[in-house]
Amino acid sequence: MAQKSEPGNNYETCYTFIIKTGSDVPIKESTRKWDDGPMILTINPGSETTSSQELRVDEHFNFKTEGAVTVDFWLPRHIGVPKLLKVDLESDKLELFGKDALYVREITILYDRVPYRFPIKNFIYPHHPIHNPTEPRKGCVPHFLIREGAGTLKHHETEDFIIRAREEDLKNTKSMVNWKKSKDVVGDLLYPGLVDVMEYNKLPRFLQFKEANYDMILDFTDKGRDEIKSNVFNNLRAKVLGTYKENRFASFEEFELYLKHKSNEMGWPKENISEAMKVAKNFHTDEEFGRQMLCGPNAQQVQKVMSLDGRWAGRDVPEHALEGKSLQDVMEQGKLFQVTTDELDGIPHGGSFSKKLTGTEQTWYTILADCLLYLRNDGKLVPVLIRLENRNDGKPATWWSPPEPEITDLDHPGYLAWLYAKMWFRSADMNCYVMCTHFSKCHAVSETIAVAAYRNLPNAHPVFRILQPHIQGIIPVNVNARAVVISPKKNVFSLFLSSGSSTTEVFHNYFKKFSYNDLVVPEDVKKRGVEDIPEYLYRDDMMSHWEIIHQYLEELVHLSYHSDDDVLKDQELQDFLQEVVDIGFHRFENGAGFPRNISKREKLVEYLTVVVVNISVFHTAVNFQTFSYVTFQPNMPSSMTQPPPGQDDQITMETILDSLPLLETTFYAMNASNLLGTFSPIERFYLGDHGQNKLGMLGENMVVSPEQEACIRRMGERMRGFKDKIDNRNRGRYMKYDVLSPINTPITTQA
Repeated sequence: MAQKSEPGNNYETCYTFIIKTGSDVPIKESTRKWDDGPMILTINPGSETTSSQELRVDEHFNFKTEGAVTVDFWLPRHIGVPKLLKVDLESDKLELFGKDALYVREITILYDRVPYRFPIKNFIYPHHPIHNPTEPRKGCVPHFLIREGAGTLKHHETEDFIIRAREEDLKNTKSMVNWKKSKDVVGDLLYPGLVDVMEYNKLPRFLQFKEANYDMILDFTDKGRDEIKSNVFNNLRAKVLGTYKENRFASFEEFELYLKHKSNEMGWPKENISEAMKVAKNFHTDEEFGRQMLCGPNAQQVQKVMSLDGRWAGRDVPEHALEGKSLQDVMEQGKLFQVTTDELDGIPHGGSFSKKLTGTEQTWYTILADCLLYLRNDGKLVPVLIRLENRNDGKPATWWSPPEPEITDLDHPGYLAWLYAKMWFRSADMNCYVMCTHFSKCHAVSETIAVAAYRNLPNAHPVFRILQPHIQGIIPVNVNARAVVISPKKNVFSLFLSSGSSTTEVFHNYFKKFSYNDLVVPEDVKKRGVEDIPEYLYRDDMMSHWEIIHQYLEELVHLSYHSDDDVLKDQELQDFLQEVVDIGFHRFENGAGFPRNISKREKLVEYLTVVVVNISVFHTAVNFQTFSYVTFQPNMPSSMTQPPPGQDDQITMETILDSLPLLETTFYAMNASNLLGTFSPIERFYLGDHGQNKLGMLGENMVVSPEQEACIRRMGERMRGFKDKIDNRNRGRYMKYDVLSPINTPITTQA
């Protein structure tokens, strides 16, 4: 421990500073220290009676990995309790020689043997000794002004110097985080508001600190790009030599062998490969099809059928598929469900990059596909009717039902026709899943809320401190994603998805129906009428997470908001809510149903639960199963290269294999699914697990008062019980469903 001053008289007392710096990013230069100049600390700056002088700390601070420096100062007793802390950084080092910002996690001051914690989690850039900036510079605020402890509501503050510091802190951050009009990105199409930065390295520095995940993304992208370049070169060479032949798979078994071969070559996780192989063995069965509708990556689309009008009008299903009942009977019994792909309406065929990628120009067919599912007496949900419509080419809809039960030959035309129809539906479902369920609902919506939070909630605000660990990853991830997802020049989806060349149009179709209540898990379950489907593990685990997180947030909210009146008087909170609606969703009807103001603690708890669950739990459910279900492409084809079947077409295995993606497209889908399904090396989870080298939420949180951390620990205990329940449920299952186990659920979105 460094001692920075000696006691002068009886009117001085010791203040011990524990300065924690460095992020927990595992980087090679782990031993590097920041020693470019002193850190300057001031207790209660701006106070006329309790402010300290500037305290200079000349130490070597941890730079890339976590560490702490402890220093003592003897200071006048009249300073008293440290309520506000100013943190500055100084260096006369020239920028030419690599001057860099320092990441400060937290500073704790021990005064009178009581710890006063100042959570920061931000970067600060050193200024020259003769120039003390007052505006943000190099993506960093000029200095930190941090309120101690649990965070406070502005109308609870009574001291002017604290209020002024709070306003300055928010002003600085707000100047660095600005809105970009969605119209500038997607024209007149619907899309939520987004941050006004299109390149990662131009983000504020506090939104760049996840370099470990960024580097990982680049590493996987480079490997995939090298493979694609090799495929393209080989195809061109073969054409010159006259030996070119399309790389089509001759059987489902060849898809399996290719998956094994490429997984070993690329170093993809063996555990994920094992799950993908289980899918490959059973994907053709109706029972596995139904299970994936309930437990796969797009499991939130199932809804009860309440009427046979509209798309199902005049249609019937063979009685053998409904255990001898009529369609009307099973609907009235509440056993008929549907999954639709209306988001693809009006979306043209894809394949514009197919020639460059595979050597031959193909059409990747985008069609509308709908599926009716029946809940059998044994509790299994199975498909009983599929509707396919190639509206782009003006073809009439076709209808497909399961073959007679006596047909057991897997090569029978009736069996193959049903399998083929299911694959067409799964391809449409795959396209909706990637761009609507995953990117639109998770990423785009969460970014809007994160931007509004950074712009309206200062560091001292308890809601900001609650949300910060959850929202910190979404903006940089989305900025990276937009460079390759929305950009017409670098649209990665167009390399493997049939609708991938029309991303913004698909987003628009999704957002036409999107509303706030879609994110309220209990309301969504009720609206879809799926409360009683057995073995709907996605629903069960989402509900469990919702209840646990809701209780945790309720405890935290009640610590800071003593009554509904506090919610109503919190103007910073109301500004945040209004900006989400007025800017984030201003082009949506009624602000997409988001509340423009909140006056009750109960509603605030719901709103925060929506934000946290969507950005962490829901994202986990749809993101981290991708490899298991997509890499064996016959299960969820990313595109289909032949027209959908006519009603009277004779379907053969050759028909099916000729329609599935070529080898090059298959690889791209596999590589993308592996990237999406990989945890960041700095991920934090709702429940830590030392055996799996997974860190829990404590340590990443900004709610640091003893009462707040007690809330986190109680949530952890409930999450532990939830994990045990999942573990017991999975014993003996062929396909385990543990994607939402708390040890597998990150607290934020980083992929």
